[in-house]
Amino acid sequence: MLGRTRLGILLLLAEEHTTSGLARRLGVSNATASAHTAALRGAGLITTVRAGRAVLHRRTALGGLLVRHGS
Repeated sequence: MLGRTRLGILLLLAEEHTTSGLARRLGVSNATASAHTAALRGAGLITTVRAGRAVLHRRTALGGLLVRHGS
């Protein structure tokens, strides 16, 4: 069970987003978005890379499968 925010993140991450970009799009704080992305990364559903000061997230193939089969 993903919950609304984590599912929203997975849906948005069909394209790369920063933590703050995700927070803005979902109407949550940066800290909340960061906590959710950490959980999704731990489950292997997203990847995260640092680009300077930005942290960029993208859905993994497993995350994509989950989104496709959960819809």
